[in-house]
Amino acid sequence: MAHDQNPPKQVRIAALDDHPIVVEGLASLLTRAPRTGGGRGARAAGPLVEWLGQSRNLAELRTKFAEWGAPPDLVFYDLNLGDGSDPAEGIASLSSESVSVVVLTSELRPVPIRRAIAAGAAGLILKSDDLDRILDVVRSVSLGNFAVSSDLAFVLATDEEMVPNLAPRELEVLRLFAEGVPRKSVGSRLDPPVKLATVVTYLNRICTRYQENGRPVSTSQDAIRAAAEDGYLNLPGTGTGRAGNAGPVTPRR
Repeated sequence: MAHDQNPPKQVRIAALDDHPIVVEGLASLLTRAPRTGGGRGARAAGPLVEWLGQSRNLAELRTKFAEWGAPPDLVFYDLNLGDGSDPAEGIASLSSESVSVVVLTSELRPVPIRRAIAAGAAGLILKSDDLDRILDVVRSVSLGNFAVSSDLAFVLATDEEMVPNLAPRELEVLRLFAEGVPRKSVGSRLDPPVKLATVVTYLNRICTRYQENGRPVSTSQDAIRAAAEDGYLNLPGTGTGRAGNAGPVTPRR
């Protein structure tokens, strides 16, 4: 972090989240937070926050840009909007317009988080982290740095050994298994189709990747469960968010 830089005098922030109570509380804390700096032990000065508001989906957020006069400087982006959208696509879209996107989430599965970072997210905040950590992320991102709100957030975003990197074709096979497609029929559902022996090869590779990761995966059901726990797939009781179309894990350093 570049401590010799001064944060912008004002950062215009909006949120993309469908949980109004959480965001309203965060907005209140951010706009009332004292800006301190200087002196031994003092927290570095943070920027003055102008809270623009909250939207439940990306389309709604975009309709407000004209009302605000320009896109926000920073958008808090929840990975679990519940509208079927792909957060990585939304983050990439906002980032291409020079909007700094900070993931604000309760998601603890690494794959959705890393897809968001690979798409251009400039920071990660876990909803369980405290205000000082959140303010530090806002300040650091406003200086052009990548920032996370806690040690756990850092591990989720960067630890390449936390989950195996599954190839798109392997994930396609796992999704079909998770949908209940019989093994003998999986190959014919792929594009292009492959023989059963090739499907078995893909499954064996997946199991091997997880075993090398220190996890006891030896069957298709084991692989489906592990992939859901990591966020490659969504199954009841394994996490939140839309990770079903997740690609290989390619975290940004």
